[in-house]
Amino acid sequence: IVENRPGASSIIGSDAVAKAAPDGYTLGVVSDSHAINHAMAQSPKAAEILGAKVPYDARKDFIPVAGMILVPLVLVVHPSVPAKTVKELVELSKPKGVNFGTMGTGSPWFIHMHQINNLTQGTFIDVPYKGLAPAATDLLGGQIQAMVMPVHYAQQYIKTGKLVALATLESQRHPLLPDVPTLAESGYPGLAISNYLYFVAPAGTPKATVDRLTRELNAAARTPAMKEKLGASGDPYPATSAELTARLNKDIDAYGAVIRATIK
Repeated sequence: IVENRPGASSIIGSDAVAKAAPDGYTLGVVSDSHAINHAMAQSPKAAEILGAKVPYDARKDFIPVAGMILVPLVLVVHPSVPAKTVKELVELSKPKGVNFGTMGTGSPWFIHMHQINNLTQGTFIDVPYKGLAPAATDLLGGQIQAMVMPVHYAQQYIKTGKLVALATLESQRHPLLPDVPTLAESGYPGLAISNYLYFVAPAGTPKATVDRLTRELNAAARTPAMKEKLGASGDPYPATSAELTARLNKDIDAYGAVIRATIK
């Protein structure tokens, strides 16, 4: 049974899961915004922008259970931009800056832009949008110059020449874009990022129950049917509770550093 609880950057739905009985019969699906919300709640100014109280602790009130979807990312520019590599884009940005589309302050796209900016020492100017579609429309029309896009979404525009891919953002090249180098291959090691969704259970759920759910959900994620079902959404993401817990902690620290440095 799927019960949609949208709103407040997924805080409403996550809070319902945190307060549910820890019996294995209630799971939630969260994204990297789960870590971002936690990090933003620690900063008064960022919490004000978030616009909703976070009534739970992402680290203490949930148990990560299994991965669901991994959304690999690619840095793209409009063809009119005279840059075919990340280094060329960085050099181009230094005199006046490059307009960079994001989904607004505190979104994963905002975080990723600043992570790339910090890594490359470029000058990327945040141009916020209310969603991926309007940002992509303006990028395709040349109103903005660059942005980070999901690989599965961007590939159609890259292959038809409507966008130019400069680098994928994970540690290895993506099979859908085998000719596009990674950030590390482009001369900027030290950053590997993607968006993702995963299952969580309320804290206190018995370990035996979590272990069984992890096995079953990850087994389903590895099937050809699941890969086909996900289609253009992303890649299957089988991951253990320990792996997801480590990623959550790492992301909270990394996102928190960006938030403290940029939202004042």
